[in-house]
Amino acid sequence: MKNQYNRARRHSNSNNRSVRSYQPQQIFRYTNLDSTGPLGKLRGTPLQLAEKYQAGAKDAAMQGDDVLMQTCQQYADHYLRLQAIAIENEQALKPKQAPQTEIEENADVPAEVVEEKTQEPATDTISESVLPPEIPVE
Repeated sequence: MKNQYNRARRHSNSNNRSVRSYQPQQIFRYTNLDSTGPLGKLRGTPLQLAEKYQAGAKDAAMQGDDVLMQTCQQYADHYLRLQAIAIENEQALKPKQAPQTEIEENADVPAEVVEEKTQEPATDTISESVLPPEIPVE
């Protein structure tokens, strides 16, 4: 009896594992990442890692090591791309605000009144409210 119970239990655990699906990690600007690259183990945000690898590429160029310089530049480019993805992920989470149109602002006003407001005033006549009180209006 005991063996059957263990066998059934193992069977159910293996089924649960197969049902799980792979979901990639969401990366944001302040997500800390671990990097094992040509400069050793580094840890930081994507932007910090890119800056560290750019500094490493500059140091390698000063030492004359072109291979290390190119490798560091490729790592820096990778982390700059991750930074761009992180910004896109953050913008996707922000609520989208549609620009308000004049129709939405004046939803309770009849359409005829809105049309009258949107028409430009005639430029050939000068209204009395525009002129200062000293100048007589003819």
